[in-house]
Amino acid sequence: MSCLLATAALAQRTISGMVKDAGDSSGLPGVNITVPGTTTGTITDAKGHFSLQVPESAKSLTFSFMGYTQQTLAIGSQTTFSVSLQSTSKGLGEVVVVGYGTQNRRDVTGTISSIKGSDIKNLPVSDAAQAIQGKVPGVDIVRSDGSPGSEPNIRIRGTGTINNADPLVIIDGVPATGMSDVNPNDIASMEILKDASSSAIYGTRAANGVVIITTKKGGYGEKTHATVNVYKGTSNARRYIPLLTAPELVQLKQERYTNDGVAINALWQDPYYAVQRTDWQKALIGTGSTTNADVNLRGGSAASNYLFSAGYYDEKGLIQNSFFKRYSFRINSEHKLGSRVKVGENLQLTYRNSRGFDTYSSQTGLIFSALRFNPAIPVKNEDGSWGTAKASNELGDINNPVFTVENIDAYSKNYRVLASVYADVQILDGLSLRVNGGYDGEIYQQYSFTPAILDQTRVSANADLWQRNENKGAALGEAFLTYNKTFNNVHQVTLTGGYSAQKTHGDFFRAERWGYTDEAADQRVLDNGTTVYNASGNYNAETAIVSGFVRAFYGYKGKYLFTGTFRADGSSKFPAGNRWGYFPAFSLGWRVSDETFFKDNVGFMSNLKLTGGWGQLGNQNVKDYQYLAIVTKDRKYSFGGNPYTGIWNSSLANPSITWEKAEMTNISAEMGFFKDALNATVTWFNKKTRDMLVPYPELDVHGTSTIPDQNIGQMSNKGWEIELAYQGGKKDVHYHVGVNASFIRNRVTRLYSGTYISSTRYGRQNQEISRTYEGQPIASFYGWKTNGIYQNQAAIDNDPNVAKDNNRADIKPGDVRFVDTDGDGKITESDRTNLGNPNPRMTYGIQAGVDYKGFDLSATFAGVTGLKLYNADRMQGLDPTYSYNMYAEAMGRWHGEGTGNSMPRMSLEDANQNARTSDRFVESGNYFSLRNVTFGYTIPSRVWGKSGISDIRVYATGQNVFMITKYKGLNPELGYASDGNLMRGVDVATYPQARVFTFGASMNF
Repeated sequence: MSCLLATAALAQRTISGMVKDAGDSSGLPGVNITVPGTTTGTITDAKGHFSLQVPESAKSLTFSFMGYTQQTLAIGSQTTFSVSLQSTSKGLGEVVVVGYGTQNRRDVTGTISSIKGSDIKNLPVSDAAQAIQGKVPGVDIVRSDGSPGSEPNIRIRGTGTINNADPLVIIDGVPATGMSDVNPNDIASMEILKDASSSAIYGTRAANGVVIITTKKGGYGEKTHATVNVYKGTSNARRYIPLLTAPELVQLKQERYTNDGVAINALWQDPYYAVQRTDWQKALIGTGSTTNADVNLRGGSAASNYLFSAGYYDEKGLIQNSFFKRYSFRINSEHKLGSRVKVGENLQLTYRNSRGFDTYSSQTGLIFSALRFNPAIPVKNEDGSWGTAKASNELGDINNPVFTVENIDAYSKNYRVLASVYADVQILDGLSLRVNGGYDGEIYQQYSFTPAILDQTRVSANADLWQRNENKGAALGEAFLTYNKTFNNVHQVTLTGGYSAQKTHGDFFRAERWGYTDEAADQRVLDNGTTVYNASGNYNAETAIVSGFVRAFYGYKGKYLFTGTFRADGSSKFPAGNRWGYFPAFSLGWRVSDETFFKDNVGFMSNLKLTGGWGQLGNQNVKDYQYLAIVTKDRKYSFGGNPYTGIWNSSLANPSITWEKAEMTNISAEMGFFKDALNATVTWFNKKTRDMLVPYPELDVHGTSTIPDQNIGQMSNKGWEIELAYQGGKKDVHYHVGVNASFIRNRVTRLYSGTYISSTRYGRQNQEISRTYEGQPIASFYGWKTNGIYQNQAAIDNDPNVAKDNNRADIKPGDVRFVDTDGDGKITESDRTNLGNPNPRMTYGIQAGVDYKGFDLSATFAGVTGLKLYNADRMQGLDPTYSYNMYAEAMGRWHGEGTGNSMPRMSLEDANQNARTSDRFVESGNYFSLRNVTFGYTIPSRVWGKSGISDIRVYATGQNVFMITKYKGLNPELGYASDGNLMRGVDVATYPQARVFTFGASMNF
């Protein structure tokens, strides 16, 4: 009997399964699994899987993981479990993806922000970057326009260079050209590496930060599950700009002639043009729609896991015939080959098709045209012909914008493959080798057919077809070793070292033909054009980068932490002597809350970790091969009156060109209060860019040859990041509130003495709007200051600002009073000065949510303060010298002493240049917006019985619901207009942002 009892006591059985994040179904590594009342337990592996021998007498299992709600489940007769843990906070036990590996958040000594896939899924956006606006401190999402499929710019901790300042994007281990091809519902997590310590492992490409995207996977031993997401919605414009009606326009047009003492043009006395017929904004900007459907199938066996997904996204824009469509397919799988080898692949295939229109030009831009076209002209005449401004040059030289969108046949198509294959080999206990191969390839096609235009102002006698094809590819090869070991439960060591190489290639051709006698859709091919206008093609310049890297982490008792990183990069973009860059970084951490003195004396504070670090990063996102002199053929010369064709030196060489370098210092405190119900992070950073490549204005002894960039610039971005998050509730109610803010000050600290870098001139006035000076923020607005309106002649005669001005006789009552900033009694170029900073001083976000018995409500707010915008379109829309319609505020113009002190008089000549670049058009760019609000209800599985449906969630979402701002333009979210980082926050009447309302459902099977 004793032997039988002993045998029964020793009898055991095996329990296995997977633990997932309830939010996005991703596997959770490091989850503690214990048998209550015993010492038996284990933890989940890197994919969330576990296997545990338990006594036959065991009744239950407890699953616990910091930052997630603990669960205790009865065992019964089950031997396999699939467990979903609900997140309670951004816990210290969370595992985050870092460069070339993962790390427990409690051990991270750098600054990394994480976004879960569940936080951004089913939002009506084409690009995942749009979904994270307001969610991450120190990250500014800048969307230049609202056209379907437009890709926003991401700025991490400010703009660090006048050159390309986009961060490096890594998708499943492969450097990618952007994230617009990734279905947001395929994303498991996004990690944003913001400081040098966390980013330096990527060396030369990390100066602007790193975004790491990890897509979803299946789990070993996971039963096959399917998830279907569908939503559909409508969109509309958030606002319209008040414009003059036809009678008001006629009144002001006549007033111009009267003020200048000139006979009124006959057209403005024609009663036809005093009748309001068309609101051109509403004729052009209507209602759009958004449709999304995606499905994924995931699961696995003991030796393999898999995920298949397919997605369809269709956005029809506010402007008729503008659209963006994306079809995406993904296959992720991993397989065990024995106990020590794993192989896997991640394959993404994407097809995009889009159509947009020019909304930037001050000559032909669509929004520009809608704001300027005469409101007395109908969209179509009674005979069915298109309304036109051909009747008189007094109506302007722009075409009917509705005619434009209905007659131009254009599209852009992208075919893209992003693939990676890998093998993990466990060489020894704690030592592993990983080999990666990756490829990012794209085929880009652009097509534009413009029919012959004879009945509009801008005539085109011949139909025109323009086509472009481009192929681009980047191949990646990597291998790295990782050693991870804990000695005596005290010393934790992780070493990573490896090699990486990437090479890009590609080719292109462009062709254009004029003259199509038959404009039918099936005849719009190049062969049918009568005249070859342009044909060109070539290989893209090949580039390559070879790198070696190493990272070491050491933790002592989990309290004292050290991370050191070093990477060496060699790039073909630079000459042999300057080809290699070396990028070191280190950081330290101290978990103060693990100290005995802290635990014994600070009861309300459950966590305190202090970290600090320094490092250097690189930027190679500059023009290729500037160390070589470029020779170009087909240059026209004239000798002795005879024409010759030859070659010319189109660009000079800079044999000393090398990397831009960013040096960053980072100090941070992570705090948890009341058992981590309240978490806070405060970070100070100082980022200095050295050797910034800028165009140096040397003496032009080579005629029109391009001068290469030189490493002479410096820039600084310093500031603070603050993040607070609270989660609470009990029983059936759970809620969370989060607030984040970043404060950044940008300064160009070195250019070249006494000079500046100017932006591209804009508008029909050919105005310079922005300049980048040493000692000022990048892309600051530059122009004249004003001080009201001259009310009478005496005010002009007695004004010291123009006491010595030779043009004083041209100034009339009702003109703008410009300020003589240099005190010489004249208004000249030297009186121009800094008018404002387009870079936000503070960006912030608020997130809140509540769950109650299957109901959920969440909202995200975003805003910026401390920046100025330049309303360049308003500058043109208030200029009475043009023959177009004007902003409605022109009715407040000065038309006699005391009638106004902000809007000048109406004039045909404008000898005082009232519409020149000045602070009249500088406005506050502050705004506060409800970026997203979602209300949903999850119908539980018990309702569906044995149908196979786990749950269905139905929801309604509003995107860009409202915005509070004093800005007068269509939208204060202005990005980079036409000149890269040298012109930001300039309103050129781009495509408006849409307000979107969607209804959808998510179904799990």
